[in-house]
Amino acid sequence: MAALKNFINIHVANLRDILNAYAVNIKNIVYFFMPSIIGLFINLITFPIFSKNFSSFDFAVTGYFDAIAQIFLPIMNLSFYSFYMKDFFKRSDEENKEVRATLVMFLSFINICIILVGLILLFIYFNSAKVTFPIFPYGILSLGAIYFSIFVSFLGIDYKLRKQGLKFFILQSISVVLPIIFGLYLVIIFNLGASGRMIGSLLAQIILGIVAIKIMFKKVKFDFQLIKKALSFCFPLILIALLDIPTTYIDRLILERQNDIDSFALYNIGLKMSGILFALGSAVYQAFEPDLYKNASKKRFKNFLQIVGLVFGFLIVVNIIFSIFSEPFISLLTSGRYTDSYQFAKIMIWSNFFLLLSYALTVILIVQDKSKSLLSIQIMVAVAGIFIFLLFIDNWEFLGASYAMIIIKLFNCAFLVIFIWFSIRKLKSKEVKMYES
Repeated sequence: MAALKNFINIHVANLRDILNAYAVNIKNIVYFFMPSIIGLFINLITFPIFSKNFSSFDFAVTGYFDAIAQIFLPIMNLSFYSFYMKDFFKRSDEENKEVRATLVMFLSFINICIILVGLILLFIYFNSAKVTFPIFPYGILSLGAIYFSIFVSFLGIDYKLRKQGLKFFILQSISVVLPIIFGLYLVIIFNLGASGRMIGSLLAQIILGIVAIKIMFKKVKFDFQLIKKALSFCFPLILIALLDIPTTYIDRLILERQNDIDSFALYNIGLKMSGILFALGSAVYQAFEPDLYKNASKKRFKNFLQIVGLVFGFLIVVNIIFSIFSEPFISLLTSGRYTDSYQFAKIMIWSNFFLLLSYALTVILIVQDKSKSLLSIQIMVAVAGIFIFLLFIDNWEFLGASYAMIIIKLFNCAFLVIFIWFSIRKLKSKEVKMYES
């Protein structure tokens, strides 16, 4: 009886530990997920207000410079997030803090130079191409906001990896709410339109960026070897991110040449509407992203696929519901002024779906140090993407660009699956040979 009682007590204790571990994970998932839900509701509430105070030009210019900012983002973050995450669970806590401080220190200095050079290049392009929109003040506001947002994102990733859900929730909630509050004030009170929205975003990012730098700062001897190692690992990832430009952001650069501000505004509103859903999808994906890295690094591909099935099964259902109700939904959000943008939004949500799927598939190749394989895939997709965009925009203009994005993202996912299949086969073949020997 004593042995049986001891056996039961041990297994009850083990079960309690397992349930407690899951409870912590569920709590963290809620914390990781909630900021995007908050952002979703705030966007739903405030978008009609912005719509009433925004002209077609305001929507067009914000969409155009959003694309410019996203083009600079991979150049400015140098894909250091991936380098930091890759070996996070292999390093000690103190080592992680030192690596984080060194990477943040380097980014804070190098990005000032990148912004200065970038503004000069943009000035040359805008004048030679006779772009419809002025570079000043929009270019400075966009790149300035990106500069500080990088540190906020870095801190958020650190909180997620450490499973510090509450801290992540507070940081991300403020970063969602603050730019909208500042933007609303400047747009409504001072009637600044697109400038007010972008100034509000910059002010919020400056405040949060300074706080993030202060939290992550640590007095360490600057490690040039670490930066060299990081750049060596990240260089293919930087190129991959730059090769995303032809497949993700070049659409707005090409469409601007159509000289149709009204249609360009509707296209950008469609992007923003699909972006609200993308934020929800990203929150769901990012809540599970550390587990994807963990399972992929430990070669638990069955667990990896189960998580992918759960996340993307949910997103398919959400996308279908949105597609059915997109027209009345967008009519409500834009106060009936820009209802026609629904035709773009219901297409773009599927492009975002395949983009998130490609992020999940990329994790497997990243943990296997297959950066060169990722680069090869991205080169193929980028080359195909340019031709697809030019062909579809030339024939079907703005709707053509929406469909082109889906086709390009599908190509990307297909290439990733093929490379992963060959990579896993090669890995299993090596394991068999080692076992036989």
